[in-house]
Parts: sequence; C-alpha cells; structure tokens
Amino acid sequence: MPDNQLLLSYTQAILSEMRISSRIIQYPFLWEALFDHELRRSIYTEADYRTFCKNISADCMDIYQKHILGRGTDRFGCEYIFVRLPQETPALFVVGPFTYVPFTMTRVDEYCRKAGLPEHFQDFMQQYYVSLPVIPEEHGMESLIGNLAQFLWGEEKLSMPHLILNTHQAGFSDHTDMIPKPTPSSIVYMESKYESEERLCAYIMEGNLEKIEEIREKLSLSSIKQHFPDSLRDQKNNLIMFNTICRKAAQSGGVHPVYVDTEVNRITALIEYAVNIKQLDSIYKDIPRKYCMLVRTYSMEDYSPTIKKIVTHIRLNPDTDLTLKAIAEKFSMNKNYLSTLFKKETGTSLTAFVNQERLNYAIRLLNLTQLPVGEIAKMCGIDDMNYFSRLFKQHVGTSPSSYRNNLKKA
Repeated sequence: MPDNQLLLSYTQAILSEMRISSRIIQYPFLWEALFDHELRRSIYTEADYRTFCKNISADCMDIYQKHILGRGTDRFGCEYIFVRLPQETPALFVVGPFTYVPFTMTRVDEYCRKAGLPEHFQDFMQQYYVSLPVIPEEHGMESLIGNLAQFLWGEEKLSMPHLILNTHQAGFSDHTDMIPKPTPSSIVYMESKYESEERLCAYIMEGNLEKIEEIREKLSLSSIKQHFPDSLRDQKNNLIMFNTICRKAAQSGGVHPVYVDTEVNRITALIEYAVNIKQLDSIYKDIPRKYCMLVRTYSMEDYSPTIKKIVTHIRLNPDTDLTLKAIAEKFSMNKNYLSTLFKKETGTSLTAFVNQERLNYAIRLLNLTQLPVGEIAKMCGIDDMNYFSRLFKQHVGTSPSSYRNNLKKA
C-alpha cells in the first residue's frame, strides 16, 4: 500500500501541473461543492442540489461496484475519470472536471440550451467553461490514468468504459439576491464600457478598419476590472466575453456564420492556451481587427437574398463546378439574368468573383496548412496546376510556392 500511496501522490502532482483537480473519495461517496468547482451549487435550487448530491453518490457507488476504471461525462459536457482503489474501505480516485475539446461559444450555447439554463446564467457558464483545463491529447490522459489503475491492481490491461453521469433535470436558482446594487462609480464605469462597446461594434459592422486601428492602440487589459483572484483566468474570461461581443458585431455586419464560427474557435483556442497576461493583451488588441477584416472580406449585408445564397454557395463549395451555366441551373435562373444581377449587386462578374474567392481560399490554405500546392489547387476547384499558378501570380504577384516560402521566412 505505501507504494500505491506514493504512485497516487505522484499522479496527483502531475495532474496538478496540468491544472486538473483530483481527489480520493470514500464510501458513502458524499459529493462536495469543490468537486465540480461549485458549478451545481451555484446554479441549482437548494432542493435540486441536495437531490443531485444523493444521485451522484449513487452513481459513484455503481461505478465502484461495476468498474475498476471508467470515464464519465456529465450533462454539462465535463469529463471525469474514476479509478476504484484496492483498499478495505470502498474508495474512488476521481480526476476532473476537464475537457478534451475547448468550449467554443457555439458549444457553450449548445450545452446551455440542452440543459435548459435560464438566460441570466449564460455569462456565468461561459466563464465556467473557459476555466476548465483542456487536454488536447485524449489518448495521453487516458493512458496516464489507465497505467495507474493497472499498476494498482496488477492488471496488464484494463478497459475504460464511457459512462454517462447523473442526468437529473434540476431546477435553476434565480439568484436575484446575489446581484450587487450599483454604486455611482460603477454606474459611470458601466455606462462608459457599454458606450465604448457599441462604438466598437458599429465600426466592426461597417468594416471600418481605420477606426478599428485607432481603437486598438488604446486597448489594454489593465483597464478591465478584475473579478476573481486568479488574474490570468479572470482575463481569459474577460476576453471570451469580448470575443462574443465582436463575433455578434461581425455577424450583424453580414458575415456568414460559418466564417464567424471559424474565427471564434481560433481565437478561443488562442485565449485558452495563452500562458501570461502579455499574450492575452496581444490577443485582446487583435480581436477587433480580425472581425473587422471578416466583414470587409465576407460581408453580404447589401446583397439581395438570391445573391446571398449564390455567394454563400460559391464560398462554401470552391471545389465544385462554379461556371455561370452550373450556378444558373442550380438556382433555376436564366444565365443572362443571373450574370446581369450578380454584376449589378457585387460590382464584378460572376467568373471574376469565383476566381477571387478560390484564390482567397488558396491563400488561407497556404497560411494555415502544409498541404502540397497541387492539392490546394484541387481543393480550390482548379485541376490544371499551370493555370492555378498563373492565376495566383496574376492576382497575388507571386507564385503559390514563392508565397509559402516568403511566409516561412517571415
């Protein structure tokens, strides 16, 4: 047993370095608020919280009796791993909560909707989810705890069944008694904050890069009030909220949700993996510019519903047949009418627009992937490599290969 205790302590030290909570709970497996970072105690009614504690204790007993090792996912999408301990008093080693996939805004909204959370909990849940440690390598985590269980029990191999934890549908507290009363200084601060946010959103919606650049120079995380003792976690939460505000502005500016969601996910990952305030401050300054560029590049605000559908089809399907004839047939339109309407609304011919969108996609792939240039050309709907290179050089000023080499040098 001393060796087992040493191994458990060593494993807990590794998990602590990864910011993952772990604990040993003994029969009757009483749930404590800290086990889920006080999530349920914060949002459930008192009666439903007591019911949950009773049910989760029963879940733990069931896991103890049926499994040596198990991975559990709760109704909020949080991950836990359980290991039955080989000792006289029934006990479980519990790891979690954590997540294998960062909680993007879309994913947060999805879980809040599934759980039936009232709207006033949205901000709280966003902050809770971004506080969860993210383990990008699922196999590595399960190997760590799996090896621990195998050593403790002297087994060569143990399965790790995926369990669904307590699904009790609880009622949610309104917490109106916890809302602080505003003071004169807090009122002034909030008025200034909301006025600045409205101005920023207006510039993003307009795609006004000049004004955004002026604002970026003044942005600093030091000007944002801190709410929690952990300043890094606190500022990450603030940036998640700021990202949401800018995301909504870009969508209101006529950008298709596909592009908005891609940018949201990218920025959320950058925020989560930042290790210091300096990195977060750089991300903070860059967020408005990224969404402003989305509006400038992808906005369809001034297009008619028909042209919006056609433009979206072109942008989301660059590898398909995008000739005037093919698009006219797909949308049941006369070719001449489509050509005239498209040029009237976009200011360019359909063929020129398709070429530009394919090149935009090629540039993104050259920036974000290491795919061969020939494969990128095919993904952009151009099978002729020579034609692709000529078209790219004509619009960008250099060949695709030279463009990528310049990126590496930069």
